[in-house]
Amino acid sequence: MTSKKALVPALAATVLLTTVLAGCSSGSSNTGSTPGAGQASQAPAAAPTTIKAMTILFGNPPSTDNNKAKEDLEKRGNVKLDVTFVPSEAYKDKLSVAVSAGDSYDLLLMEGGKDDKYTNLVKMGAFHDLTPYIEKTKNLKQIDSVIWNTTKVQAKIYGVPRPRGLYGGGDSNLIIRKDWLDKYNLAMPKTLDDLTKVLQVFKEKDPAGGGKTIPLSVFAVDGIGSPGPFAGTNPMQYAFGVPNTWKLDNGKPVRDFQTPEYKAYLDWMKDTWSKGLIDKDAPVLKNQQQSRSKFLAGVAGVFAGNASDLVETNVTKLKQVDPNAEIAAVELLEGPGGKKGVPITGGYYGLWVIPSSVPKEKVQKIIDFLDFSASEENAVFGKAGIIGVHSSEMKDGVAVQTEDQKKLYDLEKPSTFVLQNKFDPYVYATSKDQAILKVQKALLDVISKAGVENPFLSYNSQVASKNPDSYKKMSAIMTKYVLGESKWDDVQKEIDAWTSGLGAQITKELQDQYNEDHK
Repeated sequence: MTSKKALVPALAATVLLTTVLAGCSSGSSNTGSTPGAGQASQAPAAAPTTIKAMTILFGNPPSTDNNKAKEDLEKRGNVKLDVTFVPSEAYKDKLSVAVSAGDSYDLLLMEGGKDDKYTNLVKMGAFHDLTPYIEKTKNLKQIDSVIWNTTKVQAKIYGVPRPRGLYGGGDSNLIIRKDWLDKYNLAMPKTLDDLTKVLQVFKEKDPAGGGKTIPLSVFAVDGIGSPGPFAGTNPMQYAFGVPNTWKLDNGKPVRDFQTPEYKAYLDWMKDTWSKGLIDKDAPVLKNQQQSRSKFLAGVAGVFAGNASDLVETNVTKLKQVDPNAEIAAVELLEGPGGKKGVPITGGYYGLWVIPSSVPKEKVQKIIDFLDFSASEENAVFGKAGIIGVHSSEMKDGVAVQTEDQKKLYDLEKPSTFVLQNKFDPYVYATSKDQAILKVQKALLDVISKAGVENPFLSYNSQVASKNPDSYKKMSAIMTKYVLGESKWDDVQKEIDAWTSGLGAQITKELQDQYNEDHK
């Protein structure tokens, strides 16, 4: 009879052919050296644990010749790291091969997180159940329970989430040209009405000059995960009380576009478009970066970003275009009835998994290294490298570096070997300027009290996965509605068709999973 383990590689290959999955990381215990000091801790009795891991790479890989940062981390963590850094564009295929092989790696980064493909792999026995091992950790247990619950499968932990902020990522806040506000004696907008007034003034006064001013830059959506019609509009949606994708209404799932609040939001967008306050290129812009680029080029007055957009590098770029430029963020945009909010996200990027082929006696050592990686010691190491080698000191949370130290840091990339990051609610506060850092943290403190939950965030619909274009027709008609090219009845017809068709199947799948966890 064919064993379950023998089936896993073949089934995993099938599962992974059409999806990008998320991966994992490795670990061993902290032996207590000074953070970033570059001194190996007292040699432990046990031999170093060899950990072979694969992770996604954005940008250039770290140097492999005599990498002092890697050597230091290995000594302090009592490990030997063999990390394969795969460029993001090739990661899907490489991950598929790795999972199919079953015994190629000790750790894999499932970059896509908990989706239905990951869940299927778990149920097929592809990965170790890590629940009992996590109980013995110190730093991993500090990850917010919301994040752990989001990533569990059948109430068990099979992947270690790489934590990110629960609040404040993506397009949580409107980023605005403060110098333009000051130029026309305008207060920072607090309400939708305030924002509309500001956009109208930007349109009329044309601060960019030559008719180039774009009051508000947003971008199109592809109609796969959501119908849109535009993205980069979260602050406005929550001001109208639109749900975070889904909400519970008398115990039943309700999708955002099925609510009257969504129509109110679309009506505002339609009116704003008709007045010329939205970028005319919005229907063809593909992502947030393109909206951000227009802002940093000095032509857009407002776009939706987050606290990290306040960083000094963005200020420098903008000042090259306009020396008087200043950037600020609208904390929370308030709509009718005082509604406002930011989405509570999954709070992580990628899951570290340990293939079931890894011997059980090695699992705890790997988890221990992940726990060690997530320590404050290595949070400092990730920023400063070895003090005295990659930096001179850490001052107020910022690495002080000479030009030569910075070059070596950029070459050896210490942070890439810290496979698991420390849980940090201020992860989007990234400035090295203390004044800006203070503003970023204050902004994150404010919005953390206004999170809007998606009760179905941790569940997946296979019907939705098998029908990735299910929202495209709806997205197209919503776009026409906002552009003034169709009537609301046309939009409602598409919503009704989805509700009685694929929507009914998707809703049932999500409700069944939710009910199973809330018996």
